[in-house]
Amino acid sequence: MHAMTRAQVQSRWQQWRADFDVAALVFGAVLRFDGRSLWFSIAACAIAATVATFQFAVFTSFLAAGAAGPRFIAADAWIVERGIECFDFPTPIAEGYRGALLAELPGARIDRIVIGYAGWLSPTGGRGNVALIGVDDSGLTPREFRADRSDLRRLDLKQGQTGASIGGISVELAGVTQALATFLGAPYAVMDYEAAHGILGYPTDTAAMRAVHFPDGAPRDLKDRLKRIEARFPELGARTGAQFESSSSAYWQNKTGAGAAILLAAALASLLMGLLLVNSVGRFVQRRQSDIISMLGHGASPSQIRAVLLAMAGFLVAAALGAALLMVPLMIRIAHPLLPWVHFSFADLVFVIVVSALCLIASVIAASRELGRFPADAIFRS
Repeated sequence: MHAMTRAQVQSRWQQWRADFDVAALVFGAVLRFDGRSLWFSIAACAIAATVATFQFAVFTSFLAAGAAGPRFIAADAWIVERGIECFDFPTPIAEGYRGALLAELPGARIDRIVIGYAGWLSPTGGRGNVALIGVDDSGLTPREFRADRSDLRRLDLKQGQTGASIGGISVELAGVTQALATFLGAPYAVMDYEAAHGILGYPTDTAAMRAVHFPDGAPRDLKDRLKRIEARFPELGARTGAQFESSSSAYWQNKTGAGAAILLAAALASLLMGLLLVNSVGRFVQRRQSDIISMLGHGASPSQIRAVLLAMAGFLVAAALGAALLMVPLMIRIAHPLLPWVHFSFADLVFVIVVSALCLIASVIAASRELGRFPADAIFRS
């Protein structure tokens, strides 16, 4: 039984090699004698794949940028006013909850957070607004702030430059980060909690929210503890870090609809790529119909013809995929001054690979159906 199985495997391998040899021979001839049509199809599929991947990268980056603030603070849990969905639009809560929170979250460090919009004056006199974040344990003095590197030009500021002010208070740039790029229209600025609290005019003994950090790692029953906090204080919302980040992203997506529009554009470009690929392989079958009929009439097996079609579709998909992976990071780099929050991520790579695989399957199936329409008498006459 083992010997027969091994022989079957060897036979199947030899069949695959024979199919591949035939496909390589035929496809090589196509490249030599009909390359113009093939390269046009490659260009069309590559453009569609690039547009689809870029749009999907913008979509995933939009979701990530919607939670830039909580992701920068990287808390294990958040305590906010009940019903607050987004980090950028909180309702102040009293500071008197600290003792009760520590009773439910022993060993945690609970930082006060404030956020709001304040006036900005650049060293050259330019005016605007910043989304000011005040954080306990920020490592900043009351006259220092941090900003995202991509916002320095919008703030009309260079690192080390003095003479700027936030809310009428003279401040100095103490450092830059690459984790606070945003589409808000107002750059984020991070300051010491007390300084930001005074600039934003928060009522005494109130904060926008609480960020909970566990120095030794979040406990396994964190969600249960947060549920107990909500049951004890119905006016509060207690969420894990991941839940609050997801909620902030969903808020911007639901309120603006921009993410859905971007995702729709990515889906339409993906559909266009699939249609172009199916059409390209179908045109190949039509242009080479006499050759394929001749091959079948001279003894070529259906698996060898499928191998030829798979080689054709695979080449188109690989070329489109390669072009997208090459062009999208370049496009993102070029667009960085206008879209500093857009990045190419692992999710974008998975997206373009999955779309390419689906297009490959669809094109081979469509081409195989075209082969089934060849009349038997035409094959016999060949």
